[in-house]
Amino acid sequence: MVSAILLAAGESKRMGDTDKRFLLYKGKPLVNHVMLNLWNSEQSQLIIVMQDNDNNLLNGQDNEQIKVVVNSDYQQGMTTSIQKGVATASEQATGYMICLADQPLISTEDYNQIIDVFENSHTINNKCIIVPFFEGKKGNPVVFSAHYREAILNHKNPEGCREIIQANKEHVIKIDMPNDHILRDVDTPEDYERLISPSG
Repeated sequence: MVSAILLAAGESKRMGDTDKRFLLYKGKPLVNHVMLNLWNSEQSQLIIVMQDNDNNLLNGQDNEQIKVVVNSDYQQGMTTSIQKGVATASEQATGYMICLADQPLISTEDYNQIIDVFENSHTINNKCIIVPFFEGKKGNPVVFSAHYREAILNHKNPEGCREIIQANKEHVIKIDMPNDHILRDVDTPEDYERLISPSG
């Protein structure tokens, strides 16, 4: 059982005055593409971590398969959102797939490939961490086994959980993805232009 944790509480600092989550791509905000692709994937629970005032965007959706979590500490870094999501995840979760809100090109099939590798690997090693790569470059999302729950909740680096991966290299499973979707974050105006250009 994989809980997908969508980090949608960032500040979009490199995008200037624009909130990148709501930039339009094919007629819909970036974050909505990610939400839909995740919702249609083989995840067992979708947790969306938002800023204080974001709950209205989702019309307060909250049921067994989708939970909205407000992170009032989002300005203190990405790790606070990861921790909010992990703390909210079901006790039955065997893994946490940490997903970014600015990767609209990652398809349901891409997510399913990562989830399937995790589920197969977890039956052999319950400490596995799944990391996707494309042409030698590391991307997102990463799936952490629930074995790392306390390590994540107690992690001090505000900008993510790289140190946990580094400290557990023997348990890392690398996946070679068939496309570059896992690398295509929309962090800057230039990234957005590349996304919406005809050759996107």
